[in-house]
Amino acid sequence: MVSKLYYKNKFIIRLIKPIENKRLFTALKLNILTVKDYQLWPKKLIALDAFCQTGLQWTRIFSNEAEYLEMWDINEEAIKYAKKEFPKANVNCGDSIDAIMNGKLHRKDFNFVLIDSPVPFMYPDGSFEHFKFFDSIFNNIADEAIIMMDVVPNIQTMLDIHPHPKEFNEKWINARAKFYGVKDGGCVLPQVMTEIYKSKVEALGFKAKLVTYNARNAHFGILTIAVSKN
Repeated sequence: MVSKLYYKNKFIIRLIKPIENKRLFTALKLNILTVKDYQLWPKKLIALDAFCQTGLQWTRIFSNEAEYLEMWDINEEAIKYAKKEFPKANVNCGDSIDAIMNGKLHRKDFNFVLIDSPVPFMYPDGSFEHFKFFDSIFNNIADEAIIMMDVVPNIQTMLDIHPHPKEFNEKWINARAKFYGVKDGGCVLPQVMTEIYKSKVEALGFKAKLVTYNARNAHFGILTIAVSKN
């Protein structure tokens, strides 16, 4: 399964390289360009891709800019290909959530963190998205840093194409309501999300220099947070 994903990505990259992979990678590129326009992109990139898979879909977009690149994925087959594609990176097969929460990353001064967490998905411990480990991310970053994460404004648009049992949906909604501090966890629009994340960042002792949302597709998007230590 993973090898098919690997070869599919390799094939697509080769086919549309002349137009810089417009179909697949516009969202992440747009976010990075936005940060660069605000002159907030790190000059010496110390990057963490916490859910890298093979690295071909997202990591490769910024890997050439990284002075240091650390990659994590729990899938052994995916990591095998990641090591092949990114020989200079510190590539790790393991639980990145555990590493983030319990000081097992190889550095604590990352100035770019990418959280491409699986959605819709419930982790074995019953948690969702990045909710369990969001606060811990800030124990592993530099005084100035960029964090990009997958977020889902309206879960119904995603569940329409990826249906799940009612019990799963209810647990996801409840987890979102608790994390975002809202009554209806099913729909948290981007303009509301950005304010919530700004408040969370400030509560952790950081200044939110930029909090912005860009759609990844019709179902979810990437939230970008640029922070500095107060």
